[in-house]
Amino acid sequence: MGALLLDLRYSLRMMAKTPGLTAILATTLALGIGASTTIFSVVSSVVLEDLPYEQPDRIVRLYTEFHGGDQVQRNFPFSVVEMGEIQEACRSCDLVAGYFPGSAPLSGGDRPVRISVGYGTHQLLPLLGVAPLMGRWFDASEDSAQKWMPGAQIVGDPSVVVINYEIWKGLFGGDPQIIGRRVELDAIPVTIVGVMPKGFKFADMEAWVPARLDFNMPERSGHNGGVVARLAPGATVESLNQELTALVTQWGTRDAPTFHTISPRHPIVAVGYQRDLIGSISTMLWMLQAAVLFVLLISIVNVANLLLAKSESRNREIAVRHALGASRRRLLRQFVTESLLLGVLGAGLGLLVTVWALDGVTALIPSSAPRATEISLDGTAVLFAIGCAMFASLLFGLAPIVHAKKTDLHGALKDGSGRMTGSRARLRARRVLVIIEIALAMVLVIGCTVMVRTFMRLQRVEVGFKPDNLLTFGINLPLRTYEHPTASNLFWDRLEANLRAMPGVESAALVAGFSVDRGRNIETIRIVGQPEPSAADEMKWTVDYVNIVGANALTTLGTRFIKGRDFSDSDSGTSPRVIIVNQAFVAKFFPNEDPLGHEVVTYADPDVSKRKAARIVGVIADMKNAGLDKPAGSELFMPRAQFVTLRDPPFATLVQHAIIRSGDAPEQLVPAASRVVAELDPSIPLYEVRTMNDLMWEAVARPRFLAFLLTAFAALALLLAAVGIYGVMAHTVAQRTHEIGLRVALGAQPSHVRAMVLRQAASLVLLGVALGLGVVILLQIALGDALKSLFFGEQLSQPILLVAVALVVAATALLATWLPARRATKVEPTVALRSE
Repeated sequence: MGALLLDLRYSLRMMAKTPGLTAILATTLALGIGASTTIFSVVSSVVLEDLPYEQPDRIVRLYTEFHGGDQVQRNFPFSVVEMGEIQEACRSCDLVAGYFPGSAPLSGGDRPVRISVGYGTHQLLPLLGVAPLMGRWFDASEDSAQKWMPGAQIVGDPSVVVINYEIWKGLFGGDPQIIGRRVELDAIPVTIVGVMPKGFKFADMEAWVPARLDFNMPERSGHNGGVVARLAPGATVESLNQELTALVTQWGTRDAPTFHTISPRHPIVAVGYQRDLIGSISTMLWMLQAAVLFVLLISIVNVANLLLAKSESRNREIAVRHALGASRRRLLRQFVTESLLLGVLGAGLGLLVTVWALDGVTALIPSSAPRATEISLDGTAVLFAIGCAMFASLLFGLAPIVHAKKTDLHGALKDGSGRMTGSRARLRARRVLVIIEIALAMVLVIGCTVMVRTFMRLQRVEVGFKPDNLLTFGINLPLRTYEHPTASNLFWDRLEANLRAMPGVESAALVAGFSVDRGRNIETIRIVGQPEPSAADEMKWTVDYVNIVGANALTTLGTRFIKGRDFSDSDSGTSPRVIIVNQAFVAKFFPNEDPLGHEVVTYADPDVSKRKAARIVGVIADMKNAGLDKPAGSELFMPRAQFVTLRDPPFATLVQHAIIRSGDAPEQLVPAASRVVAELDPSIPLYEVRTMNDLMWEAVARPRFLAFLLTAFAALALLLAAVGIYGVMAHTVAQRTHEIGLRVALGAQPSHVRAMVLRQAASLVLLGVALGLGVVILLQIALGDALKSLFFGEQLSQPILLVAVALVVAATALLATWLPARRATKVEPTVALRSE
């Protein structure tokens, strides 16, 4: 212990003796460790940390799939009947629970608000294994079956509600007497019976009510429910999938081949819930972690280079200590202690960098990313930072250790001047480190450039409408008040008229939903005059998206009409049915003919008697609906006034989004729009109030997140690489002072000396660039599909891109060499020769 303390004191004195160098070393290491720990904190919280449920690895999520032709529609929800069949037949599951995502206005707190509401079966919370913070979960009697209402997102008539911690705190002020309090949810009086613990979240719902499902209903319609299950003892996801496959085959043989019947062409698939939840963001985060580890390696290489240079100046010290009796083992222990102390200092500063950077990184993460609110600097991340520091200490500590082993102690003592006597081998080692730095920086800069190009390309994508000067917000009507189609349609008609009458409004309309990246709501259709689609061809005769819109909605959006017209106020419930389709629809169903005038039958209502043909009256240019980086899917638009007559109650028209086009500054219309809604019904709140440009900005949240971080990492890597080559070339010039002085004395021109130094640097740069290009090409070959998905279709190995990045990296590195090259031309021959 005494020897260790002695080593520590000596190491501290050596660090204090060169405070500038110590600060550079610690800062360089802190940047690498801090950046790596920041991203690891995100990876740990989102990907590695178990979900806050009991035995979360035993929880699985079930989906159905549609297989038709060359298309597969994955992750499709269940109908109520299918939920009941799974609950009854599945033997690999201890518990099976169903739930329906929805939303509803809540009143009874400080103010009426719209919240997300989950309509779940009573098995859900026991399945998750989480106890309420206060009160209880609803029981089987409160979840008793009630008549199913076709197409409903809101099912049953609940009498109790369980709220999340955040709702309890935010809307009810953390009232300790909240249990038993009566509130109105969707204009239905309910009793709060439970409050969930802080941090509990499932399916992003803020409150839960009993679903009260009727599993014996005759229809398989209403495919909008999710199913989760807890595996039975001994069961695995693989064995559950095998059982589900057998059940699906049995049901397919039993049932008639009708649409939405579970069958081998419409299978059920189980996947681990955590794996399903984090989805593709897991790959993105691991890619970022790999990128930032490149930065860490570059910082370690820089520190190793600087320590190697420093160790060469300690030849005489090492020789004297050895002559006084210090063994080589004792000297090596001293170097290890110094490197570990530097690593600890770097880890401490790196954690400070993480604390500062983590808030910024989490603010950039897309709001739709799972578990984003759970990100924090936890114990695992701290251990990761310490591990990085120890790893770094081992790597950069090797350089002076190897140097100490190879030092010629007799020669060092004989060299009384203390001049550095670095060998060619040590110089080659430093040059190899610089080549590695440049190669790593090259890979990061290429990745950054591709991501920035992707981000800029997505921002320039033609979305199919004009987002400027558009305001949008959501309205959620309470079911109890607006259950009848007449009531809801009257509200929407009045709202549209009043919004259009507001000062500064050019046009206004309502749409059932609008997003450039929304989930498909597949609808089977039949073209009048063509054969009835068979079950085997159901995917071939499906539309990807069905949207319900008000009069002039597409014109308000600024959609381009290829032919035909928009809906008007004359397209009422009593007039002939009409629809508008997009170009993708025409390409799929009318590739060689004019679609105008053709009639289409939709299966929007399970009641066959209400399936009436609708005539195509317009064709619009494709609007992005599957994501900015993907081609638009086929889409069909129906006028709201005609659609509400198809369903009773009109669940599909209880939620609408207003779109308002103004002459300028659409956000200034928000107060007036709020007053318009309040005048019609003061209990209805606005939600998701934003401009369409804001919505477009959110649509590129993921590429923006990647582009920003990769740019930061690439810039840091390039800076560290430039510092590294500067250090090597400066040291080289110092080593060759005598040679340069002799050359100048013999008549060498300054330009020749400068060119000599730059040529040496150029060889290192070219080797580094070539190595980096080779790594990029190998990555493209090995991970082609994964990288293409991460970079939204862009390739890493684009020749023009590779050449451009190579030139930028080479220019940066050579620029860093300019100062040492210029210093070499200033060497005074007499001074250089006298020093020998």
